[in-house]
Amino acid sequence: VLFLGDPSNTNKNVSLVENALDILNLPDTELLVRYKVSHDLVVKYLNSADVFVLCSFSEGSPNVVKEAMACNCPVVATNVGDAAHVIGKVPGCYVSPSFKPEDFAAKLKLALKFAGTTGRTEGRKQIETLGLDAGSIAQRIISIYKSTLNPELKNSLQPIEKLN
Repeated sequence: VLFLGDPSNTNKNVSLVENALDILNLPDTELLVRYKVSHDLVVKYLNSADVFVLCSFSEGSPNVVKEAMACNCPVVATNVGDAAHVIGKVPGCYVSPSFKPEDFAAKLKLALKFAGTTGRTEGRKQIETLGLDAGSIAQRIISIYKSTLNPELKNSLQPIEKLN
């Protein structure tokens, strides 16, 4: 079970997953807490983890949930920011209905079972459907630039596929 964040930051609420794991009492399940990790290592951790957890009391639009989904990693998150919207109804990804360790443990148990039987999720498809993948974001940025440029320069910007 992977927790990415500062465990000393009370908003990140690492105790929620610690208490949930105590409730589940799974001796073969380890909580891996990592903080100040380079971006390329974040991807490696997410691709190696059975489950990623977001336990925060508040967030805006947590990128790490999108990154976990893009890596097809099962996710358990508290209902903060847009996490529930991003997770949607993707099998293997769950939103805890509360900050109670029992509720989080129930969702974590489902995610661990999914990881053990199915493995990876289809989270990347959800990210693409929502237009949150890198290509879609790049196209939106190009559109914004095009809309602000004068007409002579608009035609010089090419779609991302043609940049290479």
